[in-house]
Amino acid sequence: MEFALLSILVLVVGASVVASKFSDDGGNPYPFTRKHSVFTQVESAFLTLLERAVGDQYKIISRVKLIDVIDCKQGLSAKSKRAAMAKAKHKQLDYVLVDKEKMTVVAAVDLVNNSNKDGHKAQRDWFVSGALESAGIPHIRMKVKAGYRPNEVRNAIMFKLGKPAVAQPTQPVRSRVQKPAVLSASQAKAHTTALAEI
Repeated sequence: MEFALLSILVLVVGASVVASKFSDDGGNPYPFTRKHSVFTQVESAFLTLLERAVGDQYKIISRVKLIDVIDCKQGLSAKSKRAAMAKAKHKQLDYVLVDKEKMTVVAAVDLVNNSNKDGHKAQRDWFVSGALESAGIPHIRMKVKAGYRPNEVRNAIMFKLGKPAVAQPTQPVRSRVQKPAVLSASQAKAHTTALAEI
């Protein structure tokens, strides 16, 4: 009888240990659930805008680790290389533009939200900017705001890449609609640089 009670007690303790391994608070090795969306609303809207603006020319890859697009220069000591890579290891770029034919990195694009200190890289990360500049990769910081048009974003990106802006298609003007003011070359340049931070 004592042996039966002892056996039952051992089974109960064993079962509770096994059950605790699979409970959420008991150290489940896979305590995950599916996210409802891969992107925030802002990230999703800007990805769509980027695709419309430059998707015909570039592949757009999102959430890219900095170390996936840069490497250390030749001739560095092992200690210097480890230190540099340790700094870069946890840095992430919002979007990377890749040449469709050559599959080479053309530019990095980060969203900037100056009005909200949470989220989209409100403060410039000088390490990321310096690393990209050293590697010869343009770093385009686009301000988060509503109302961007694809041609504005495209022209801002082309300006940062040193390429000519794309001419906007002209539309017939109705007699009731006031004709938009024509911008001088310096005004157009100022408008384009206002979209992308330098």
